[in-house]
Amino acid sequence: MKLKWANIVIVLFTFVGCSQPTKSPSSNNAPVEVISPKYELTFSDIIFDSTLKDEHFRALHFNKNKAHIAGSLGSFIEIDLGTSQFKKANMTGSYHFRDIHSEKESIYLMSIQNPASLILIKKNVGVQSIINHDSLAFFDGIDFWKNGSGLLFGDPLNQFPYIVQLKPNYLFERVDSANLPKLVTGEAGFAASGTSLVCIGDGIGYIGWGGDEVRVFKTEDFGEHWIAQTTPMPKHQTGTGIYSMAFKDEKHGVAVGGNWEFPNCDSSKIYTDDGGKSWHLAQGIQGYRSCVTYVKENIYIATGTNGTDISHDGGRTWELLDTVGFNAIQFEHISGEKTVGMGVGNYGLIKRIEMKVK
Repeated sequence: MKLKWANIVIVLFTFVGCSQPTKSPSSNNAPVEVISPKYELTFSDIIFDSTLKDEHFRALHFNKNKAHIAGSLGSFIEIDLGTSQFKKANMTGSYHFRDIHSEKESIYLMSIQNPASLILIKKNVGVQSIINHDSLAFFDGIDFWKNGSGLLFGDPLNQFPYIVQLKPNYLFERVDSANLPKLVTGEAGFAASGTSLVCIGDGIGYIGWGGDEVRVFKTEDFGEHWIAQTTPMPKHQTGTGIYSMAFKDEKHGVAVGGNWEFPNCDSSKIYTDDGGKSWHLAQGIQGYRSCVTYVKENIYIATGTNGTDISHDGGRTWELLDTVGFNAIQFEHISGEKTVGMGVGNYGLIKRIEMKVK
């Protein structure tokens, strides 16, 4: 296995449509008018060689004004958000990347290709080793807390949820079934953008699921123990559920999804203001959304097959921002108040996005 970047270490770990909306939020949770600037997006293409035209990009993560992107054919790209300069590398072997996370000098790449793989890249070290576990697993997402601990989750395996704690010093431990909620028949996760798992604050984590029930799992102790939260998102249809989550802080967050096979959903966004004790259906533009990201203040942006939306009030109400849609999107603040992002999608789609006040 080789990358065209000099001196790295790679460690491979193998573990392994929408219905009618339910009752609207109560008046206590009704949308409130928020005075906020109106924004528009300006897109510019990032030009690469023609070998990327068949690649589908879903893995996207920012770290210190660098965007890290990975795709369905094993490409791995780093882009400077300020200058749009990039480095490109390719993994040898069969990798279909759905998530990526850059943490200090380490980069994790999550592949769903059988056997599912978690690849660790450490820069400036010229050693490689490979470890294989649980070849039946299908991975859905990874994320990390600031202390270096993290989580990896996938579809249920051996009849209970597949959640793995990623501990410092590269230790990996699957969460005991006794510490997890019991599964509902047909319950599973989604690897659309690797963002249905979120690690925030001091050991708080959320995972969105779907299927016969659309639930959220929550931990408050770095993944040791979990509880289940019910949501009003439509259910009882294969492929329906939560595809992405984003949080402003430990209490305030948004989840989006729907069903990728039926993108014209009529209820695909929910929000919470109390750490998931209660979830509420959002109002405004709907439709299948594969990724949501927190931007600033009370602003969230969601994207999917048929467009990109914005909420100025913490996810309560949404409006269409642009008909351009992506698999994944993220924003970063550079040069003061300048807000710059990246959107990635199918057939080599990578665009730099600048968000400006109208």
